[in-house]
Amino acid sequence: MKRQSIITAFLLLAFASCDVLNVDPNHSIPADQAITNAAEVERGIIGCYDAMQSGAYYGLDYFVFGDLLADNLRFSGVTISYAEINNNNILADNGLVEGVWIAIYNVLNRVNNVIVQIPEIASMSETEKNTALAELYFIRALAHYDLMRLYGPVPIRTSPSAGDEASLNVPRESIEVVLQQVNTDLDFAIQHMPSAIVRGRASKPAAQGLKARVALHQHYLTGQEPFLETAINNATAVINHPNLELESDYSILFSGTANRESIFEIDYNEQDWNRMAQYFFYTSLSGRYEFAPTEFYLNSFAASDVRKDISVKYYGANPYVYKYNDIETGTDNVYVLRLAEMYLIRAEAELRKTSDQNLEAIRSDINMIRERAGLLPTTSSNIAAFLLEVESQRQKEFAFEGHRWFDLVRTGRAVEVLPNVNNTNQTLFPIPLNELLANDNPGMYQNEGY
Repeated sequence: MKRQSIITAFLLLAFASCDVLNVDPNHSIPADQAITNAAEVERGIIGCYDAMQSGAYYGLDYFVFGDLLADNLRFSGVTISYAEINNNNILADNGLVEGVWIAIYNVLNRVNNVIVQIPEIASMSETEKNTALAELYFIRALAHYDLMRLYGPVPIRTSPSAGDEASLNVPRESIEVVLQQVNTDLDFAIQHMPSAIVRGRASKPAAQGLKARVALHQHYLTGQEPFLETAINNATAVINHPNLELESDYSILFSGTANRESIFEIDYNEQDWNRMAQYFFYTSLSGRYEFAPTEFYLNSFAASDVRKDISVKYYGANPYVYKYNDIETGTDNVYVLRLAEMYLIRAEAELRKTSDQNLEAIRSDINMIRERAGLLPTTSSNIAAFLLEVESQRQKEFAFEGHRWFDLVRTGRAVEVLPNVNNTNQTLFPIPLNELLANDNPGMYQNEGY
């Protein structure tokens, strides 16, 4: 039975369908198919992006967890597994926990299957190979980082999974080692990816933006100030990109049209659709209403803040999320990185420095976000107040975009802010029970408290 479980897990990772409809799209190729030319590499890369569309990853669950675990969303539906997530009382056999794990490792397996074949393609130049590899390394870095944020130490996957036990039974690596791999991949991506931004594809600015996010996180983990400079420098490089700027109208970001603020987003269409609107919309509007905005979130806005009415609508007295509003075809794109985050990362990193803090620059970055939201500029000079202001702006600016929980965990404020979080053990998900049963490696263990 143990052997059968291992093989089943491998098949899920290697051959699981890549979109929420469980249908292999005609614009991608299976993870194990031989790749012999540039056109097939391109199709393989598209297949990797398609795996990221999974309903267990950016198509719904992983993305929603960032708010449902925190204080922006509450459980309002019928799926009990979501209630466990909302209550921060999660069991190791929770199907959603396992689904996210499988979906992200599916992405990694697809990526690694393409990566391993590129060096052998004689018809591609070294520049073409490096460009393709850079895009894949970005996806691999994001997947490993997303796993680490949710589960803590995790197995690192830099080669395709085979069907043997040595390939499948691998240990968890420390957060430090996982982040070393993330940064190695991002550094290659920054060096070799083009600067042009293409909707739904990674680019050099996307790699720099993720590098800034990771570096700020590493500062909180280690207390080391050089990570702050890395965050500031990479955020600044993205802010200075000639084709990026904050949209003056916040509603444009969620209108379904392309905009100049998006750095990297997961692209959906009528063939590869997501279930965001379906799960957020009120039942009388053909939705499932599994999640609803919390009273805390709704009451946190100043009267002049335009983001509330753009992000939330009401059916009678019932509030529902409106950032994803294509209830008919599910084509709402999902942001992974957008420019507003770079301003707030830069401000937060400056605030965390112990010297040479540029208060005018900090105020300017925060006010870029405040003024676009319809708020008066802040004139504060208090560092502690500034840090809380950054936290508050991140909560409102990126509500329902998967940030809030990870922000509170990163800054160490989850226990203080969230009533359902009583100890730091709850800030990591359990390792899925089936993974523990199938993986014989002594380095595969459960997180504390589960």
